[in-house]
Amino acid sequence: MKKLTALLLTAILMMTCVTAGADDLITIALSDEGMSFAPETGITAEGSVVTITKPGDYLVSGTLTDGRIVIDCADEGKVTLQLNGVNITCADSAAIQIVKCSPRAVISLVDASVNHLENGSKLVLDANEEPNGVIFSKDDLTISGQGTLIVNAGAMDGIVSKDDLCIKGGNITVTAPRHAIRGKDSVEISGGVLTLTAGKDGLRSTNKTKTDAGFISITGGEITIRCGDDALSYETSCDISGAVISVIQTGTDD
Repeated sequence: MKKLTALLLTAILMMTCVTAGADDLITIALSDEGMSFAPETGITAEGSVVTITKPGDYLVSGTLTDGRIVIDCADEGKVTLQLNGVNITCADSAAIQIVKCSPRAVISLVDASVNHLENGSKLVLDANEEPNGVIFSKDDLTISGQGTLIVNAGAMDGIVSKDDLCIKGGNITVTAPRHAIRGKDSVEISGGVLTLTAGKDGLRSTNKTKTDAGFISITGGEITIRCGDDALSYETSCDISGAVISVIQTGTDD
């Protein structure tokens, strides 16, 4: 590799889902105090888990003290989560998990919003040790917008995509005991202000089997990385232009 320097508490949700205008924006308000939603909007809920099953645009706000959002769409089409003051903690899994969403899922940070996502220190993982991030996606994932996103991992990684991970904007802070941001096929950053604290790597791309994957591309943004191992870790190439990057290596990685 090439390198450069607990018990799940069942919450009750409060969701109100409406459609508005030609874009059919669906609004989801999260709470621990009750639940109401229209099934035809492509949302189901079981205990503390909200599952989105249809492509579309979803405006999400509110708090889950122990719950998560899952995107699992059989139909082709993009899902956009517009986060507008979201607070989600999940004790034993990803706060946001994308199981299936083709061609991609988008997390858009609404202007002036502050959003917190967190998981616990004891995760329940499958045979592949997944989902191993606070945000975890099996498909392509894009993060954009002008709001704030704070990601705190109690275990393993912060933001993970098993395909391409693209960051276009936002004020994003990630703290993780292992890797802060990981995209298997690629990590591409074109904007935003990123503050990353990682026990191991700051930015990481790991695909060894494809010649056009396993790369990092940074064409904009301001990035501060505090890491125990490598600031940028990749398999094929790393291209940097038009960005400001500051690195502090703590030397704490084992």
